[in-house]
Amino acid sequence: MENRSAPGAGPLFWPALWIPIVILITGLITTALTANLQAGQARQLADARYRAQHQAIVNQLLANAPTYLDSETPPASWLPVILGDALPDQLGLRIDTLQRHSKIPILQLQAEGHLDPTLALRTEIQPGNHHWMLTTVPTSALLGKAADQARSRTWMVGLALTLAAAGLALLLCRRLHGQHRRILELERRDQGADQRINNLQVEKTILRQALNDSEERSRDLVTLSGALIAELDDHGVIGFISAQSASLLEQAPADLTGQPFPDLVTPPFRDNFQRTLEAARHDNQAHRIDLDLTVRNREAPLPVAVRIRALKDPVHGLMGYRLSATPTARASD
Repeated sequence: MENRSAPGAGPLFWPALWIPIVILITGLITTALTANLQAGQARQLADARYRAQHQAIVNQLLANAPTYLDSETPPASWLPVILGDALPDQLGLRIDTLQRHSKIPILQLQAEGHLDPTLALRTEIQPGNHHWMLTTVPTSALLGKAADQARSRTWMVGLALTLAAAGLALLLCRRLHGQHRRILELERRDQGADQRINNLQVEKTILRQALNDSEERSRDLVTLSGALIAELDDHGVIGFISAQSASLLEQAPADLTGQPFPDLVTPPFRDNFQRTLEAARHDNQAHRIDLDLTVRNREAPLPVAVRIRALKDPVHGLMGYRLSATPTARASD
């Protein structure tokens, strides 16, 4: 299994962190371009509105001037009356006569704010027998305010959307980082479990080999000792008997398994054998008894020295007996 180190806990180590960065940069660039475009459109609309206001002033003057032309009142007195309501606060007005060379205007109305002469509009008008030049000059705020408002609104909306999208992407990166850390932690635990399983498998193999060696050693010792080894239950029934039964008793172990061992003892020794079993039951010591075992197809019994030890469990009590029967010198005679 691939062994990967856990990522750092800081935000700089979060996966896919480039996504919110790209969203943030793209959003700022898009917002800047959109803000400039909206500001340009707003300025164009403001410029069109300014031209319409200039033309409205000209029309207002031409429409109302004939009422005052026949009077002897100088134009400087009645022009403010005609143009006062039509002139916006952020628009300056100047009327000069073109009939004589004079730098003094017939009428000049100042606007509130700084005027921008580069944006001035001029129109020649001839009300009656007069020949005038009407000039309007807007303030910087008249055209720039609309552009600034459009630009600021676009930046506010763009920044809000960009920050929201980048924040959402950053939150997803954080959740992805947390899932990544959990996956790595599970992988480390899995690796540790696999390692423990492998260790247990090795220990199991070693224990199995040791058990096999022990069993083989026990079989060899039993074979070399020449003794008959048997295990009995608590009623004296044979559960296991060694292969020496074939040579000593002329019966295969499979034929003897499940039979009571006292049946193999000749009748004169059965009572002593039962008393020896009872004695072994009450203590944890091995007991020895000399007796004769019957041999199939032979009239002469087999004299043996039997050693018996009770098998006890702290929970279940007596589990049975384990005994060995070694032929005595009388058997060899």
